[in-house]
Amino acid sequence: MKKFSIAFMLLLMTHTSQAQFNTTLANMLQDSFNYYTGVITNIKGLSLAVNVPGQGIWTATSGVSYTGTPFTSDMRMGIASNTKLFVSTIMLKLAEDKILSLDDSLKKWLPTYANVNPNITIRQLLSHRSGLPDPIFVSPWMDTVKKYPSRVFTPTEVIGWLGAPLSAPGASYNYSNVNYILAGMIAKQATGYHISKLIRDSILTPLNMDSTFYDVEEPTNGILAHRWWNLVDYNDTPRVGLNTAGGCAGAMFSTASEMVQWYKALFDKKIIGQASLNEITNFIATGTPGYYYGLGLARETTQTMTYWTHGGDTWGYKSKMIFDSCLHVGVGGFSNSFPSGLDAIVFIMYRIVKLHVPSCGGALAGPTTVCAGTNSVTYTVPAITGATSYVWELPAGVTGTSTTNSITVNFGLTAVSGTITVRSVNNYGAGGYSSLNVVVNPKPATPVVSQAGNILTSNAPTGNQWYNASGMIAGATGSSYNITSSGIYYSIVTLAGCKSDTSNKFNATYNGINTIAGNDEMWMVFPNPATNNMYCRINGVISDDMQLNIYSITGVLVKSEHITQNEQNISCTDLSNGIYVVELRTGKTVERKLLSIQK
Repeated sequence: MKKFSIAFMLLLMTHTSQAQFNTTLANMLQDSFNYYTGVITNIKGLSLAVNVPGQGIWTATSGVSYTGTPFTSDMRMGIASNTKLFVSTIMLKLAEDKILSLDDSLKKWLPTYANVNPNITIRQLLSHRSGLPDPIFVSPWMDTVKKYPSRVFTPTEVIGWLGAPLSAPGASYNYSNVNYILAGMIAKQATGYHISKLIRDSILTPLNMDSTFYDVEEPTNGILAHRWWNLVDYNDTPRVGLNTAGGCAGAMFSTASEMVQWYKALFDKKIIGQASLNEITNFIATGTPGYYYGLGLARETTQTMTYWTHGGDTWGYKSKMIFDSCLHVGVGGFSNSFPSGLDAIVFIMYRIVKLHVPSCGGALAGPTTVCAGTNSVTYTVPAITGATSYVWELPAGVTGTSTTNSITVNFGLTAVSGTITVRSVNNYGAGGYSSLNVVVNPKPATPVVSQAGNILTSNAPTGNQWYNASGMIAGATGSSYNITSSGIYYSIVTLAGCKSDTSNKFNATYNGINTIAGNDEMWMVFPNPATNNMYCRINGVISDDMQLNIYSITGVLVKSEHITQNEQNISCTDLSNGIYVVELRTGKTVERKLLSIQK
């Protein structure tokens, strides 16, 4: 009867919230949550959050903070060792910024400490392969922390508690909180700031995580759940000694909903890049079957299900995070009692989602670069197991509809670059999804062609290709084209692989080639024929805008030089044998001569 009464009370105190969450899945989670919080009796209070992409975050609470005060989802709790992922992320961000390297040894940043090998690297600290022991939560140092709960323990003091190394650096895995205390010391030495500020500025503020804080270094920012350790309420016992001794290894507080928000943002590459995430998820054997460790994150297999995870245990609080790297489903659970059966409940909630929503999606296939204005572009993903329908999300200006695993879309002229995402759906809501980043290049403006003498000019400075009635004119890609016959001419501009509409089709009149426009003694080119060099002689004042252009007989510009001397040498080594048109431009004046190249 006593067991039933506890379960009944817990049921009454349960609170849930669903934002865009599938009702069928939410009800299943709620029923299981109610049942297991009723039969697992060592959980004083519990807060749980499930984040399913495409559905939102489902939350539930049960139990009490203390007698007469129900547990609420906004109560902050110590996340303990889940602090470590924040710390490793900051170290990787500093590596991205070239402030430090994961391969830096301790001796580059810190003085020498007893029992600490100065050749230990930052990577070995974060992966618990330093060989250092863990003295913090064992006697006699645990007794010291308990005896002086209000005392501030410095990192240097905690390092002084270390005994002899367990192994050489890199030789084996051995979980030690001191590893992360040393990492925090390096971060401060490298930047001048305590790691709590780096976490605040680089993670918490950008993600609007205003319910999360680094204890002692930052003020408490909300109501804390009472912490129960071995059935004793430790709320009135100061946390200063505990959380300064643990420091970077476990001093942070948060809520379940903000923690699943944090995991999603991190693995959506909102904080660090893919190369850094690859470092975090480079999981190496620990000696425990089914459990591998990366940098502040572990990979675990339970009941054939493999997921990323980390736990956290401290005096009176317990936390557990699970993240499915394929579905991007995150589950976070926090209990204000230690020990407790929290881990089992978090895994059960994850298992429910994993077994009921559609499974993971394959690679989304289709063009990754398109031009605005392109229609009938198809994207396809392999059929997703468990899906009964598909929901497509398209960037602005891209239109198309489909409920299958394939969609044909139109990229409007206003379409922008973005991500195409397809989510699989069944009776339990959205599940597996696939995404593809697509770059949309704008369609170039339609060029306008005009004529001056025998020169046609496009108002587009680059990307032109000239055409006549016979089609494309080979080599005619400049902004100007020197015609050699009358007829219809036009230009099409291509930029970043995207073509403009056809310019106005200009009916050009060929005026013939002037061997000289004016006095033949004003300027001349010689020798004619030329071989490897020719000279341009100007019998008069050189103006700043005097330009010499050489065109092929088909009108293609092959050489252009600014005239700065009265007799200027022009190299012809790059010109093949044939007849060329030499043009002298000064302001609005254009004069031309014929030149023969014979080598």
